[in-house]
Amino acid sequence: MQDAGNHPFSKKHAMTTPCIAIELSNAEYHEHPAVSKSHLDKVAKSPAHYWANFLDPERVPMAPTDAMVLGTALHTAVLEPHLWSEQFAIAPDGIDRRYKAGKEAWAAFEAEAQGKTVMTAEDGQRIQRMAQAVHQHPASSILLNLPGVVEASYFWTDDETGLECKSRPDWHSTDRRLIVDLKTTQDASPQGFQRSVAKWRYHVQAHWYQRPFAEAEHFLFVAVETTAPFLVAVYAATPAMVAAGARVAERDLRLIASCRQSNEWPGYGDTIQPLDLPNWCND
Repeated sequence: MQDAGNHPFSKKHAMTTPCIAIELSNAEYHEHPAVSKSHLDKVAKSPAHYWANFLDPERVPMAPTDAMVLGTALHTAVLEPHLWSEQFAIAPDGIDRRYKAGKEAWAAFEAEAQGKTVMTAEDGQRIQRMAQAVHQHPASSILLNLPGVVEASYFWTDDETGLECKSRPDWHSTDRRLIVDLKTTQDASPQGFQRSVAKWRYHVQAHWYQRPFAEAEHFLFVAVETTAPFLVAVYAATPAMVAAGARVAERDLRLIASCRQSNEWPGYGDTIQPLDLPNWCND
């Protein structure tokens, strides 16, 4: 890994406005209006998507997808196991929600759970096996047993745009030199996870989570597959990946700032546009 003094963001992207750590729940963090990596993702799709998701006063909160629930559950099982029983309730095995009796049994169990996230017995067992795989992997087990901080919320002001920004790393070492991000994936192989990085813009995340820390040196992904045998791989984001993420993040921040200034939030275009086949499509 490269020396901290030569890290591409140790000087150029050090915040003149120091980052502030604030103790917030996950829900409180997501409700805060500061710009996060998910904000960057939305504006990259279109400014209209950003407006609809974060600024529209009549917006309807989106229910978490199954993948989001799975990811949150794994984070809790691996990083905050002491909170598992407070946040999740595992339904009895054998409830078949295809039928009326099963639907009624599920509804009754949800009511008894009193706001906890309800998971099927099958998903509960799967999460535990995934967490076990992470703890048994030689590299990830060493990393996550180092002295560190879990799910802390950080806020800073971007120098160029003046936008308030935020991040919430899964885990970072107490000296803030090392950041670890836990990811669920269908394919944790090098080629498979590369595709996930490109699709879900994880390179932007690799930069964004380091951005408020002048001390940051290394960003690592712990990727765990969601199906048996629940293989785990640990990848260090290269300087080239982080640099690419920085360029994208800065472009997205400028776009948010520009749209806020003009109060215009365009979509995909208002005119007729030519459309050809994608480059990867052969006749």
